[in-house]
Amino acid sequence: MPLIQNDIYGMSILRTFALSVCLLLIVTDIHCGPIRQSAKKRNVMIQRVSIYQLGDDSFKTIGEYFGHKKEHTYFRCIARDDENIRAGTYFVLGFNRSITLLPEKIFARIYVLTSLRDGVLSFKCRIPDHRHVFVSEIYCGITSKPIDIKNLKAWKVELIDKNDKVLCAQQSYMWQ
Repeated sequence: MPLIQNDIYGMSILRTFALSVCLLLIVTDIHCGPIRQSAKKRNVMIQRVSIYQLGDDSFKTIGEYFGHKKEHTYFRCIARDDENIRAGTYFVLGFNRSITLLPEKIFARIYVLTSLRDGVLSFKCRIPDHRHVFVSEIYCGITSKPIDIKNLKAWKVELIDKNDKVLCAQQSYMWQ
């Protein structure tokens, strides 16, 4: 009997174990490496902003049809200016990295211009502190006032901390 046995694919058990450990270290470094970095090196930026008009049914889950009262967001990070209303205009912020790298107790401040008569409207949403590792989007909803996407002239979105320091921002071309 040989000293090192081969598995069914012809690889030695020892070589298979070493390969598994290497893969585990690589995956761990990819997903946990950025978490260990300091806040300055995190460099989380808003890459894209998509704007949608979403109704109440867009957020209704199967559990709610069976009588559960609490909204379950699954893997979505959802922030609204009025937590009691789901339907509204949502700015979906897409980030270059996982949103778990963002600090806790942050807010999204959204400025919109729909007409010169109304002027610039400002809304503030609290971003939930509980965020999933693999999520890189935040749904920021303006639910307290109806905004028609067709009349939206310009917008600006900022992520701010509790001291009103801007962490990252994105704006439409017309905002300039």
